[in-house]
Amino acid sequence: MIDIYDTWIEISCPKCKYKFSIQLIDAKLESHIYCDNCKCKFELKDTDSSVHNSIKEINNALSELDQTLNNLFK
Repeated sequence: MIDIYDTWIEISCPKCKYKFSIQLIDAKLESHIYCDNCKCKFELKDTDSSVHNSIKEINNALSELDQTLNNLFK
């Protein structure tokens, strides 16, 4: 099974707008991140739980796909 939490996503620094990648688990855990460019420290926020809900939906879809494929080849 795919571990969605290991997926890398691109974000922009709120200060200098430099784009860099973080792992999705960092967004879910609302980690403190340092910009690779300006070294600004900021905290990721998931105020509306969109990251958590999206991960849950993706995992459910992957589970359904796995179950469908297993049933297809029985």
